[in-house]
Amino acid sequence: MAKDSDFGEILRLFEKNGWVLQRIWSPYRIFMKEEELPWLIPVHEGKVDYEYVKKINDYFESKDGQGVE
Repeated sequence: MAKDSDFGEILRLFEKNGWVLQRIWSPYRIFMKEEELPWLIPVHEGKVDYEYVKKINDYFESKDGQGVE
């Protein structure tokens, strides 16, 4: 996947894995989960940059084999 992703996809992925959208601090969306460092995801015009999508995919694939589709 070499493109930006809709924030909705990222939101569903985090929520499915027990993370909570704790705060919106423009342009960041801050996800938190107990005993984990927070994720600050920049969102521009409803999209998440490919570099962040890659990092998120790598993280979730290392945890449970699931990333953004």
